[in-house]
Amino acid sequence: MDEKEPHSTRPLYAVWIALFILAVLLALAVKYSAFFPGDVAIERWVQSKAPQDLNWAKAISRTAEFPWLLLILAFVVALSWRLSRWPAVLLSIVSLAGMLALGNWLGPFIARPRPSPELVHVLRPLAGYSFPSLFALRYAATFGFLAVLAASKSSAAPRILLLTVCAILLILGFVARVALAAHWPSDVIISYYLGVLWAAFIIRFAINGLTHRAPDRTQDRKREDLRKDRRVMGSSR
Repeated sequence: MDEKEPHSTRPLYAVWIALFILAVLLALAVKYSAFFPGDVAIERWVQSKAPQDLNWAKAISRTAEFPWLLLILAFVVALSWRLSRWPAVLLSIVSLAGMLALGNWLGPFIARPRPSPELVHVLRPLAGYSFPSLFALRYAATFGFLAVLAASKSSAAPRILLLTVCAILLILGFVARVALAAHWPSDVIISYYLGVLWAAFIIRFAINGLTHRAPDRTQDRKREDLRKDRRVMGSSR
């Protein structure tokens, strides 16, 4: 059985490599195109369906800024502790830190301009770049992380609840940023993909690795109790 394990993991590694290659290709495609086919049509459709008063979208957008982001992180940390104890807590912080670093580096490298007021309704001009969406990276690194963790570590009822809540929050975030014309739809979707891919990767390999390497204290205590019992029985003879 042990000899077959390396062969059985090769397809899994191939999938992860393919997913990361896809992420690189998507980022390069964004770099060389101001927007993707369908971006303008989708953005106009979202703006036509969204409430005209965009204060709700502004409020949602602010939740990914400091200090509100720290409150979201505290919420994710608390639930991560309930689901998988300290390994998940550490990785929830790593998940967010990784996307904060990626966003600061990737924006100037891609340098995709924000949606043009000549194509869609822009509430007000914004500084910075359209891709990646820092909002989407932060939401994916927190709520996306929590969704992946719940899918892999929780029981049926909590899993469904957490996945539903996280999905609703991610969808609301998408609608808010697109309604404000802060990003093209592809900016938010690809940024979500990057953040969730990163979260899934560290959960799959880091948490499982830490769990497998962690010593089984219960079994150690049982073995120690058994040795004591044998000593007592031997001395009584």
